[in-house]
Order: sequence, then structure tokens, then C-alpha cells
Amino acid sequence: MDILNAPNGLVMALMPIVLLGQPVEAQSQRPLMFVLRQCNENAVELRLDPGPFRDSIGPGFSLALAEGKARVVILVHDCSQLWIDGRDVGPTQELRVWVSIRGLDDVRPVVGAERTPPTGTWFTLLEGSSNPRVREAKLAAGIAETVIDSVFLDPPGPQGGGRVYLGGNLAFSWRVPSPAAPSARLVGLNQDVYRRDSSGSVVLNRIQAVVHVSADPSPGTLEVGRVGTLPLIGPGSYPVSVRMFFPMWSRATLGLSPAR
Repeated sequence: MDILNAPNGLVMALMPIVLLGQPVEAQSQRPLMFVLRQCNENAVELRLDPGPFRDSIGPGFSLALAEGKARVVILVHDCSQLWIDGRDVGPTQELRVWVSIRGLDDVRPVVGAERTPPTGTWFTLLEGSSNPRVREAKLAAGIAETVIDSVFLDPPGPQGGGRVYLGGNLAFSWRVPSPAAPSARLVGLNQDVYRRDSSGSVVLNRIQAVVHVSADPSPGTLEVGRVGTLPLIGPGSYPVSVRMFFPMWSRATLGLSPAR
């Protein structure tokens, strides 16, 4: 069966949430939120000095360093469809900034994927959305999201890149001169993403996705235009590695209580 041409209901049925690995409490004291989305995505990864990020994530978590550097990923989504708790909230554009932390690195099966790497574990530094209905729903669940003006992702081709606008200005952009050919087309991804809610409590968001890979990790350049645009990332040029997914389908359970 061709997953790319499957009806939306069938696509989502191929991606059950698998609550394996890191233990979570059977009963969360906060209401859970369930999110389904279909998006195009660029994942822009850079390596930075770990000191500020250790301070940001606080005690109880350890950075997963790569060659002594913090792994920071900027996820940019252009979503054609998004549902929250079964309610269609329309298209949206999203921004996520995560830093890699130590986790289980277990492998959880993803239906429909040709291969699935070990689970990634992250701590959230920033979330944003262009859709006010999404921001309102998230705020009601204790998740404050930044207002995103717009994002633009280059379609698959001989070059790649994109740009994000915040506060009426170009906030940052990235270019990939020569995207790398994918080694597999349909890849499963599992992400355990920790964050602090509006009360300061740490919660766990568990995400599972099937992605159609347009480009494997490819070298590029990130240009950040203004101070304060991205958390702990100052203005300037940065070497980055970019993955491109056109499209990705994901399903998430938000607001789980991490086991202690």
C-alpha cells in the first residue's frame, strides 16, 4: 500500500502511540492532549557551547553532548492539517527549538516505516504557532506558544532552505546548497520531549511519526538576524545540518507526568 496516497484516516491509523520506554505515571494529574498533524518539515541542527543550555534545562536532566557540544535542533513545520483532541483546528505553521538530553535510546516500532532509529530525547526551549486556535488550545493546557508570523520552506529540489518571520521581520533563514539523497524514504521517528508548563512543572510529550525523507542530513548555513530571536542562539552565521521531510505525519500525547 502506498502510504503517500492513503486517506488521512488510514495514515493516522498506521501510527498508534506506543507508550514504551521511559516510564510515565499511569494517571496524569493534568488532562492529556492528543495532537495529530500532517506537515512538511525542515529540521535544522547545530552544535553550541553547552554551558547556557545546562542552566536552561535545570537540575534533573543531563545534556547529550556531541563532541563536547550541545545538540540543538530547530524544527520548522508547514502543516496542512492539524487536529487537537479530535478537533480540526485548520492549517498552521510551527516552530520548535529543542536541546538533546540523555534518554533511553530504545527502539520503538513504527508501523509503515522502512527503518526506525533509536528514540530521541529532548528538552523544549521554544514553541510557536501561527494559528491562534492552536495557541489558545495549548494555553488552556498550560503551554504558552510564541506567535509565528509565517514560515517558508523550499520544495524538494537541487537546493534547499527556508525562512521564518517573527514580529513582522525576518527572524532567521537557512540554506542547503546540495541536499543529500535519502538512504530510506519512509522512516519512523520516536521523540520523548520534556518541557516546563506555565506553573514550572516538568511534563513529557511523547511523539511518534512517519516521515517521507526528501534529504538526509545535509550541510548548510543558518543566518540569525536579531538578538532574542532564538533562545540562547545569538545573531550570526552558523554551520548546520538539515534534514527535510515532505511530508511527515505525527501523533503526539502531550502532558504526561514523568515517573520519578
